[in-house]
Amino acid sequence: MRTSDATLSLLDEQVLRLFRALRRPGFRSRVLDGVPEIPGVGDLRILRSVERHEAQGVSPSIGLVAAELEVEQSTASRAVNAVIARGLLTKTTCVNDQRRTRLHLTDEGVSALRKATRNRSALLAEITADWTDEECRTLSALLARLLEGYDHIEAAYGAR
Repeated sequence: MRTSDATLSLLDEQVLRLFRALRRPGFRSRVLDGVPEIPGVGDLRILRSVERHEAQGVSPSIGLVAAELEVEQSTASRAVNAVIARGLLTKTTCVNDQRRTRLHLTDEGVSALRKATRNRSALLAEITADWTDEECRTLSALLARLLEGYDHIEAAYGAR
């Protein structure tokens, strides 16, 4: 099935607009409103990464966080250490490999992450207030399908 160039161009523009919208200062301010423990979106991304790995039963490490955030390990290490200094994460030595460390959310980290998640959910609810549940489910399914396509391309061409 061939999609027209005009349709692909429209889709490309909407994807870029969404990407930019999620990086705007207003969006960031709303998500972090009332969450002084998390000074920036970078810290929030680190906390979410650790949370996702823990939820999957994987012991998060700086290397896993770096891979998920698509940054160098040294960059991730400095950012993680800053989050640790704020008391939102702890770092412990891996029981199986003394050279590795494992990251864990502290109670303060869990609490701050919950606040930011509530803010993000409230913002999304506001944006989609006049949408039906079916429209939200359809967009979610289509975005998941689009992201699977991007993941496929990344797996095929990303590590070159």
